[in-house]
Amino acid sequence: MKALPYFSFSTYEGSIIWRFLDGVSTAVSSRRLRGSPPGEENLTFLLCELLDESSAGLHVLEYPLASAKADLEKSDAGITIDVEFQTHEHPRWVEAKYSGADLGIVFVMDHPLLGYSRRAVLVQAKRLFGAGRLREFSIYSEYEHYKAKQAAFFRELEQRFDVGNSVFYLWYNPPSTAFPDEHAKRIRSYESVGSSLWPWRGRLSPFIDDMIDFGFPLSISRTLAGPEDEEKNHVWRERQPALRVSGLSTVLAVADGGQRPQLETFYKALLENGRNRWDRFVFAPFADFFLMGLMSQRLGSSDDDWIKLAQGNKIPMPPVKDDKKAEMLLQLDSPPAPRHTITFTVRSTLPPIG
Repeated sequence: MKALPYFSFSTYEGSIIWRFLDGVSTAVSSRRLRGSPPGEENLTFLLCELLDESSAGLHVLEYPLASAKADLEKSDAGITIDVEFQTHEHPRWVEAKYSGADLGIVFVMDHPLLGYSRRAVLVQAKRLFGAGRLREFSIYSEYEHYKAKQAAFFRELEQRFDVGNSVFYLWYNPPSTAFPDEHAKRIRSYESVGSSLWPWRGRLSPFIDDMIDFGFPLSISRTLAGPEDEEKNHVWRERQPALRVSGLSTVLAVADGGQRPQLETFYKALLENGRNRWDRFVFAPFADFFLMGLMSQRLGSSDDDWIKLAQGNKIPMPPVKDDKKAEMLLQLDSPPAPRHTITFTVRSTLPPIG
């Protein structure tokens, strides 16, 4: 079946998938408010479990995958979603000298009407750190485990494989309720400034222009939201920034000069991006990123070796395109696989014809 440039969900199906993914984002974000501070590996493993139906029962979600699949059955579109994850062990020398991505994500669409597509991305996860004796969060909090050499490694890896929009950073943030009141208000203000109506959410979002640029056939109303809609938007903003995703080019630009990225730096970059359109994935909500991964042929790569890498398989390193670059990669016969792989599939439930 020929792959389409995009896959169009109706408002009903799209809202179901988005609601499930946003609930996962909220659950992982809320974990940062309870118990001992979890590390990035703990948060990533929790994320994988919440997405996978076979392990999601170990946790409580407002809207679990089983509920989403039951609601999708009420639709006439004939689609459902399946998610599974795998864990890959890394040799110690790989962890010490190099750093493979935390996640490989494979987005699969398999539907007789919507088409077929399989694309993969690599994702590196970092968490926001509080400061001081009480480790209090602020708008100036940093992603302290960010490493410039690691980002450069991913840039060279992307170039070696000749893939674009295929390496991303996932930021683990707490909800705004974890911040002092004046900082929480500032976060909610950033979230509400310059927004456009996004029909799947029932809330305002600054990311609709990204969707339009990617060619999504959305029916968009630009009327003003009423009081009830604004209350829903306010509740959503209180849960932010939660899980966010940035493209590698954004991260390199924000951290240019060697500084560690700050939370407000990304919000400022998001506003600047809205004015100048210099990148597509600046600080996108987790659910938005996953929907774009399913719908757009421009996100990720369908290259067989890149997909195998995202799935944790050992593959040969592509040849160097520029002898003056990628020196760190010359020492590797194969790139390090991600720690985990998530396969997110939208497939058909339609009965076979003939």
